[in-house]
Amino acid sequence: MFDTYSSTIDNMAKINKKTIGSSLKGFIFIAPADAQNDTETELRLDNFINKSCTTNYNQITSESVQNILKHDVFYITQETKNIYGEKEKEVHEFIVVDTGLEVKRFERIKTDTPLPELRSYIREDFMLNEESAPHFQTLLDYIYPIADWKPDKREFFFKNGKWYFLRDAYFRTKQGFEITVGPKGKITHICYKMKWDEYESK
Repeated sequence: MFDTYSSTIDNMAKINKKTIGSSLKGFIFIAPADAQNDTETELRLDNFINKSCTTNYNQITSESVQNILKHDVFYITQETKNIYGEKEKEVHEFIVVDTGLEVKRFERIKTDTPLPELRSYIREDFMLNEESAPHFQTLLDYIYPIADWKPDKREFFFKNGKWYFLRDAYFRTKQGFEITVGPKGKITHICYKMKWDEYESK
């Protein structure tokens, strides 16, 4: 989740550093800052952060991901430790897609959520059918993983021209991805539904 991706991340980091630098300049310096002093300040700040933070980019090389999506998917793991001399560490994980133009997170799911960007990432030649449905389930496991503490309620089935991929369930209420397909299995619409109606259930 490397070369093109790393350069994209580096550009993002530079933007953040510029923002930090301009903020510091506004508060620390009364007169306009000398460019050399500003650079040295940024370097010291970078050194402080780099000693305490590590970031790793790992590409997901699963065939299911590569055969269904047009773009590469990466896990970013960012670990921060020992900033205040404490042994505890904080770990933040991100799942992103590199479109070749920018790095983006996958659309966030909160309620009933249409997912047009996810649909746009899917290869034009991919058809969702009985043979490919298990691979699509695997793709969802990578890009929308289920929390470890949740019971495994996963299932998928086809009904009334739509595929349903169950990701969670509360009592008898099922929720997950509803995917509309054309006659040959081409995906035309993806959404996440917090509750499936009875007629939609298996």
